[in-house]
Amino acid sequence: MSIHVFGIRHHGAGSARSLLQALTALQPDALLIEGATEMDDIIPLVAHEQMQPPVAALIYSADDNNRAVYYPFALFSPEWQALHYALAQKIPVQFMDLPMSLQFGLETETETSDIDDIRRDPLSLLAQTAGFDDSERWWSYLVEERRDATELFAAIAEAMTALRAEVDSENPEKPRELLREAHMRKIIRAAEKQGYERIAVVCGAWHVPALQAKIPAKQDNDLLKSLVKTKTVATWIPWTYDRLSLTSGYGAGIVSPNWYHHLWQQQDQIVSHWLTQVARLFRDNGIDISSAHVIESVRLAEALAAMRSRPLPSLDEVNDAVQSVMLCADPLPMQLIHKQLIIGERLGHVPDDAPMTPLQKDLAAQQKRLRLTPTATRTELVLDLRKDTDLQRSYLLRQLHLWNIDWGVSDYARGKGTFKAAWRLNWMPEYVIRIIEAGQWGNTVSDAASAYTIHEARQTTQLEALTKLAQDALFANLDTAVDVLIDCIQT
Repeated sequence: MSIHVFGIRHHGAGSARSLLQALTALQPDALLIEGATEMDDIIPLVAHEQMQPPVAALIYSADDNNRAVYYPFALFSPEWQALHYALAQKIPVQFMDLPMSLQFGLETETETSDIDDIRRDPLSLLAQTAGFDDSERWWSYLVEERRDATELFAAIAEAMTALRAEVDSENPEKPRELLREAHMRKIIRAAEKQGYERIAVVCGAWHVPALQAKIPAKQDNDLLKSLVKTKTVATWIPWTYDRLSLTSGYGAGIVSPNWYHHLWQQQDQIVSHWLTQVARLFRDNGIDISSAHVIESVRLAEALAAMRSRPLPSLDEVNDAVQSVMLCADPLPMQLIHKQLIIGERLGHVPDDAPMTPLQKDLAAQQKRLRLTPTATRTELVLDLRKDTDLQRSYLLRQLHLWNIDWGVSDYARGKGTFKAAWRLNWMPEYVIRIIEAGQWGNTVSDAASAYTIHEARQTTQLEALTKLAQDALFANLDTAVDVLIDCIQT
C-alpha cells in the first residue's frame, strides 16, 4: 500500500500537465482531492457534455443563504484535470477537505500578518529567494512554461517541508487550517482502510508536509469531534476568468487566466498562435497590424527569452515584443490585451440538470425563451418596446433589478419616441447566490419580485422611496405590487 501526495498550484496549467503525467505513470486505484466533501455528490456532472469551465462549485447554508463559498475550476486547474482522469479511468474519487457544514460553524479568523500572506501564497518567499518580484513569474518560469516536469512533485514536497518548518516555528497554524488538515488526514486513513493499494492525493503545495506527517488518528479525531454541523447544499454554477484573476480579490487567483488557458490548449507554436490572436484583436479595434508585425514580434519574444535564459518566451517577453514591434512602445493599447486576452472574458456553462432552485429554473427558462444569454462580456442591447419579445425582455431585466440583480443597467436610447429602451448587460457569477436567496419570495421571477417589492413597501415610511418603488414596479409589469404601493402612498 502506498500514498502519493502531489502538491499543486491551484489553477496552474503546468501543474495540471505534470499531474496528469504523474497519475498516468502511477495508475492509482483511488484519488483524493483537496476540496470540501459536499462536492462529492456533484462530481458526476464534471463529465457531462454540457459542462464547460470555468465553473465553480457553490456550497451554501440551507438555513442562511448569505453563508456561501465558491470553489472555482478552470479547464487548466489541476483538480479539474484530476477529476476528469478519475472519471475516465473509472476509479473512486472524492474530496477530502473539512466539510463546509462544519466550517460554517467556525468563528471567522480576521487577523492578518505577513505569515498569513505566505500561507496564502507559500511560493512567494521561494520566488523572492530566486530573485523574482512575485511568485506568479517564478512559478511560470519553473513550471507553467515547461513540459517535462516529471520530478516536480518531489521537489515541491522538499521545498514546502523546509518552508513550513521555518514559517510554523515563527507563527503556528491557525485553528481552521489545523482542522482542515486533520480532516484530510482522516479521509486518507479511511481510504487506506478500504484496501486501496495506490492512493493519489492532490492538494495545494502548502499542505503536502502536513499530509505526509505521521499524526496519530486519535489526535486528529479529538480535534474534530467538537465541531457543530449545519445543513448545506452544493451545486455547480458558471464562473468567469475575470473572477478567477488575482485582481478580483480571489485568494488563489492568478494574474493571467486566459494565457494559462492558451498554454494548456496549445501544444506547439505557443507564441505565434498567441500573437495571431493579439493581431486580430488590434485589427478589430482599428489598429493596423500586418503579418510582418506578427513575425517580427515572434522573433523578438524568442530573442528576449534567450537573453533572459528562459526555456520558452513567457508572457513578459511576449508583451514586451508586442509593445515594441506592434505598438511602437505605446503602452495604452496594452490595456486592451490585458482585459480581453490575458485575463479573458470567458464565461462557463453548467448542465441543465445541475441542482437548481425553482426560481433558478424559471429564470433559466425565461433567458432561453427570450434569447437573453448571460455573458461575461459587456454588451449593448436596444429594445423596441412595441415588440412583445423586447417588452418581455424589459420586464425581466426590471424585475431582476428590484431584488438587486443588475444584470442589465438602463441607458439612454437615441431616436424619436418613447418606445426604445437601451440596456448595458453584464452577468456576474455572484448573482446566482442572490437568486437563491430570492427564492424565499417566490418560485418565479415575477412572483419573487412582486413579493419582495411589497415587503420593501411595507417597511418604507418615506414618500420619495415609495414613489420610486411604484415607478419601478409599474415598468416591471408587477400589477399586484403597484396596487399595494398606491395604497401605501395614499396612507
